[in-house]
Amino acid sequence: MLENIKAIFEKKSIQIILVLAVILAYYFYSFGKIDIVSSEDDVHLFGALNLNLPLEKFGNFGYYLFLFVVSKFAHSPLNTIFLDYFILSTLAFVSLFFVLKKHSKSFFIALFISTCFLFSDFQLLLVPKLTYLNFIVICLGLFFLDSKKYAFQNYFILSVCVLANAYVARPEFVWFLVPTVLLTLFSHFKHSPKLSQTVSLFGLLFSIIVLYWLGGGLYPTGYLKEIFIQHFFDNYEVWTGKHFDLADEFGQFNAIYGKVESDFQVFTANPGLLLKHGLYNFKNLILGVLKVFKSTFYDVFVGIFSSKTKYFIVVLVLILGLIIDFKSSFKTLKTSLSLPKPLLKFIVWLLLPCLLLVLVIFPREHFVFLLLPFVFLSLGYLLKSIKLRQNRYSKICFSLILGAVFIGIIGKYPIKANHPNNVDFYNYLNKIKLEKPLKMLSNDNFGYLYFGQNFERVGWNPSTETIIDKVRVENIDLISIYRLDLEVPVTRAFVDSLHIQTGYIRIRNFEAQKRYLWVKPELINKFQ
Repeated sequence: MLENIKAIFEKKSIQIILVLAVILAYYFYSFGKIDIVSSEDDVHLFGALNLNLPLEKFGNFGYYLFLFVVSKFAHSPLNTIFLDYFILSTLAFVSLFFVLKKHSKSFFIALFISTCFLFSDFQLLLVPKLTYLNFIVICLGLFFLDSKKYAFQNYFILSVCVLANAYVARPEFVWFLVPTVLLTLFSHFKHSPKLSQTVSLFGLLFSIIVLYWLGGGLYPTGYLKEIFIQHFFDNYEVWTGKHFDLADEFGQFNAIYGKVESDFQVFTANPGLLLKHGLYNFKNLILGVLKVFKSTFYDVFVGIFSSKTKYFIVVLVLILGLIIDFKSSFKTLKTSLSLPKPLLKFIVWLLLPCLLLVLVIFPREHFVFLLLPFVFLSLGYLLKSIKLRQNRYSKICFSLILGAVFIGIIGKYPIKANHPNNVDFYNYLNKIKLEKPLKMLSNDNFGYLYFGQNFERVGWNPSTETIIDKVRVENIDLISIYRLDLEVPVTRAFVDSLHIQTGYIRIRNFEAQKRYLWVKPELINKFQ
């Protein structure tokens, strides 16, 4: 009976139907049901909707282009971002599935890991989403790497992978572009090259030129220094207990870390603090991966067992200890670890920029995404080596465990979101009946696009202008302050008390999201 069921699921048509069923289920499970947290994605959406090629300066060209194409299939910026999130998550699921299926040679392992990850809260709620493109590109690189291919072909794949990663979201990959291209050239001329290899090589070099032109250059000057400062202070504030406003970070950095005027000096100005920063990031990386595992494989049971989940896990471990054939599993694992060394070399070469980038920058969660393809690939090899004892008890227990995972995923639906949330705020401003757009004083790029048709945004410079003066000069209808504005002390003072001087009426509906609104008294009826 079980053999007949297994034979059915080994059919390509059945496997395709199952993968499509997961994607369809994910659509109804998630589309439009998660809150849109303010993040860099809002800024990138603005850049994408106003995309002009070639870019004036180096940016996240691939992500802008991706968002631009997605926007053509959506009728509003809000739907664009929802569609963007769904497509990226789906592509991440499919690319991870293909990598796991190829290397583990098991449809069930590939489907199990990729499905659990797709429905995990870590995957669902992670922002910004631009790093998903890196995840997808890395998965495709791992998929196309093959020990049966010539060295040139694998180095070519690595070069394409590094180039794509640099232009979709992470410019730091450019640092590895020159060595990978040189290795590709060396492997090309090491043996008598085939015509197809020569054409591929010229295609790669031509692509670099085209991307250089369209993407606004090869690398933004001082980029690594800038993002290093921001992420260094994330750690430094934890070490010292001090808090620095965003502007203070750039002003205090040289006094704390040493004089840094170029990207290269990030590595030479203070090796001691750099090492401390890197080790701390490594610790956070391990914790980040464990968090992913908890969200992917533990939290599915929380939907069933709630606070009793820890006891279920203890029972689960005991059951697995009884049904696993450890002797046979160890032999299989030993065999699977004899990975062809040529392939391992290329996998490590792809892993290297991802790991170094995480250690130098981190500690934000979306950077863990760069390493997850390698983590899940390792997990796939481990699961492939596990052998169950050949008896009815083992098969029944294993079926019950899989059933619990399936029920747990369903039990998490609908996705629980706090209300009012950010999407509620956007819809609230969209539904206001206005004869003409109102003037909104706001420095907030986050979310403005989602309700911009009702408002004309006016910004201000906190270092030279006060909100009170700006309101009077510009005849502002509505004042909007968001949490990132509170990084500036004078803005915090306005929220606390200075707003009273304007005579505007405070709208308190969305202060739980740290969105502070004031409107002219004559407009209050439109906001009630």
